[in-house]
Amino acid sequence: MALRRHLTLHKKIELISDHNNGLSQRALSEKYGVSLGSVCNIVKRKAEYLYDYETNQNQQVKRKLQNLDSQKLDQYIYEWFVQQRSKHIPISGSILQQKALEISEALGDNLGKFKASNGWLEKFRSRHNISHRTINDESSSIDNLTVDDWIQRIPKLVERFDVNNIFNCDESGLFFKALPDKSLTLHKEACKGGKKSKDRFTIMFCVNLTGTEKLKPLIISKSLRPRCFKNIDINKYSIEWKANKTAWMNVKLFDEWISKLNESMRKQNRHIILFLDNAPH
Repeated sequence: MALRRHLTLHKKIELISDHNNGLSQRALSEKYGVSLGSVCNIVKRKAEYLYDYETNQNQQVKRKLQNLDSQKLDQYIYEWFVQQRSKHIPISGSILQQKALEISEALGDNLGKFKASNGWLEKFRSRHNISHRTINDESSSIDNLTVDDWIQRIPKLVERFDVNNIFNCDESGLFFKALPDKSLTLHKEACKGGKKSKDRFTIMFCVNLTGTEKLKPLIISKSLRPRCFKNIDINKYSIEWKANKTAWMNVKLFDEWISKLNESMRKQNRHIILFLDNAPH
């Protein structure tokens, strides 16, 4: 018995085009290596396949979902996904999986044990030609000349210091309401994001070269006593909590921090070298 052959969506569109150009079903059967029954079925469903082709469905998919409940769930999830991306909302795989579970539950979970597994996600992405891409945003440039200069200078600067006395500090912004910077997107869709939340903390870390000494992270917020810290003693935690109107590092906060570090090292009779970037002045 001959093995059944399934054509991709792209091949089905080619078959439909050949049929429209006058090629007989028997000739199509021989050309594409499928049975007459398959040719007849493709021609009968040509409107459906043409719609799939025109609405960005993956051209390499050979078979569509047969279960009506599966098709309904798949369509609802896809419509939700397209709606969110039209608003430039980033959608990660885990977000899509969670939403799929919610939609399945809202539909009465007629599928039984729908899990929205990683395998399901990959098949969903394949069916609808969805890729995972980084959202376009502003990118900072690096001065390569400055980098090359410091590569030459650093060994001479640190040669008289013990490795435990070589420190580096840097700050980072924690945007605690930020959306993902990557998203699932439709094929050929411009990968854009919406307006980003500016709510943030600034956190500065400082550690020595060997990693054996990590200073308390300095966290800068807009509020010295946030409501969520009610009845909580921040001093019990291994952090330094500061605040100003912008939640940014400024000269005053940095001077306080560096003076405290200097006093601590003086008491230990230690001489250290500290590397930092863009020191406030």
